[in-house]
Amino acid sequence: MPTNYIRIAGLNDGEHRQVFEIKDKFFKAYEDSEVKTGEFIVNTLVVLRGLDRKVTINIEGKITNLLCDYCTKGLEWEISTTLNFVIKESEKEMESTDEIIYVLPNQHQVDIDHLIFEMINLSIPNKRTHNKSERKDGSCDKEMLQLIEEYAIKTNDKIDPRWTVLNKLK
Repeated sequence: MPTNYIRIAGLNDGEHRQVFEIKDKFFKAYEDSEVKTGEFIVNTLVVLRGLDRKVTINIEGKITNLLCDYCTKGLEWEISTTLNFVIKESEKEMESTDEIIYVLPNQHQVDIDHLIFEMINLSIPNKRTHNKSERKDGSCDKEMLQLIEEYAIKTNDKIDPRWTVLNKLK
């Protein structure tokens, strides 16, 4: 399993940057992940000011294995996401929150694999489709769109006579 660490100890005050490249191998560790393939660049920035430690993680790239909700044709999805975290020391192990990463006093680095995984998966939109201009110019699978139209349930706008009787009760 690929492991990406950011160094948090032994650094001077100021800004410290690291860059990671994430590819398909990264997602093999997450079998239930919807994302199986993609290429991403992860930029991290650790800012130290006295006892204050902050981390910014920026991810840019594309997911290459999504399916269009309209036609089920393969779809590449560009993502760009940034999150900020505060690093706090704790004498006992504590679970990190959305904004705080807890570390032990003798901890020198932080594994950010799970944060990277979550940021990428949370960047996937609920509705995944080729945009409207792509659907018109042929990016959507025309055969599939025809099958959907053919088998779509046609609604009948004729009002059931039983409802007209109920409407008179108003």
